[in-house]
Amino acid sequence: MFLNKFILTFVTSSILLVAGESGDMSTTARALQIGVATVDITPPLGMPMRGYASRKELSNGIWDPLCAKSIVLDDGNNCTSFVVLDLIGPPPKDVCERIRQKAEDELQVSTVLFLAVHTHAGPDLKPDLPSKENPWLPTLEKNIYDVINIAASSKSPVTVEIGHGSADISYDRRVVNPDGTVKMLWSNPDRRENTPVDQTVGVVGFKGMDGRWIAILVHYACHPVVFEGSNLKYSAEFPGVMRKYVEKHLGGTCLYLQGACGEINPYDRPKESNQDTYSKMRQTGIALGKEVIRIAESMKPVNEDTLMLSTSQCVAELKYRYDLRDEKVKEFYIEQRGKEYYEELIRDRPSVIKAETPIVLLGEEIAWVGFPGEFFDDFQIALRNRSPIPHTFFLGYCNDVFSYFPTIQAASEGGYGAIYSTYVEVGAGERLVDNAVIRLHTMAGNLKPLPER
Repeated sequence: MFLNKFILTFVTSSILLVAGESGDMSTTARALQIGVATVDITPPLGMPMRGYASRKELSNGIWDPLCAKSIVLDDGNNCTSFVVLDLIGPPPKDVCERIRQKAEDELQVSTVLFLAVHTHAGPDLKPDLPSKENPWLPTLEKNIYDVINIAASSKSPVTVEIGHGSADISYDRRVVNPDGTVKMLWSNPDRRENTPVDQTVGVVGFKGMDGRWIAILVHYACHPVVFEGSNLKYSAEFPGVMRKYVEKHLGGTCLYLQGACGEINPYDRPKESNQDTYSKMRQTGIALGKEVIRIAESMKPVNEDTLMLSTSQCVAELKYRYDLRDEKVKEFYIEQRGKEYYEELIRDRPSVIKAETPIVLLGEEIAWVGFPGEFFDDFQIALRNRSPIPHTFFLGYCNDVFSYFPTIQAASEGGYGAIYSTYVEVGAGERLVDNAVIRLHTMAGNLKPLPER
């Protein structure tokens, strides 16, 4: 009944859906096919690194390579790619748009989601680095397109399985005291204070017709910041370790999908950057990898008859929380993040923030929803609990990053990411989640699409 309503809604009403939504849900679609690929995107040494305002030194080494991983999903009518990057955020908007247009024109990939794992052990992405004469960004752009191309060229029919578990490797770094004040707990190796957080591990697996794993998508929410600002070596952090562990034990290609990890840290964060810290980072990744292996042993198959793709996109215009040119605000940002960060914020900001929330729906049971920033953990829980799609995944750092999105409650309390290092209006996160839930209900056939204006 659900499927019939789902198809009917899209076939008869797709013309009423907002721009950017694809709704060709022909019942003659062939079996779902996927392709996967991995490309090394490790930048040259001597690049500035992102993630810590206090880190001024340039990169001088490599703990492990940085990668771009792509999965391309194709149901015969719609073709979508997730590109997962070992970077702190997606590439600049113009880079993403060129890749997206080329993928559509040359590969017939109609939707591309650019997703960052949010490692703080990666490079800055300014266009003139490491130098104006020899910028790295064009190389990154080529590599990202190549990884989509390779994935699109390797598609084969698959079955889909899904499962969930939990990994106790993360905690809430914002501690609200009994008197209402907030303290930041940047490291918690003894696990003495542990406000409940969403430690759910979600796994979507794709098997070939021979029963072997082709791709494993792992969803979890935690800042990849075992390495602190003293680290000057590139690393994909614990997501990279987890991927290698899973690939070694299961085969196929593993992709890490970062969730709403705005205030969520890993427990172990040594101050010094050395081999011992690298070992602790590996332990964190392996702990997550072991849970993925356990989940994979008891995954449930998804009905093959419903594996059709549909995509949609919500767009909301957000206001700024502060007047960024106010002298007190200027002084605060310069003190917290440095003059260069503040000047970049002022120079590059549009008059309003256009926040895009892309949605990819796979059949009746699976939905991925992208959000453009560092969203607090409660938003992930809310999306999952309120979505009409049984397995709904919150994708952070998707296509853009407009800094932190705290909950209204957190914004009223304060702390990092809640009152500073955030510039979107209070309530922006709730609004984007509401929009996504409405759209998911619409895509599921529970609500009629809004008429065109």
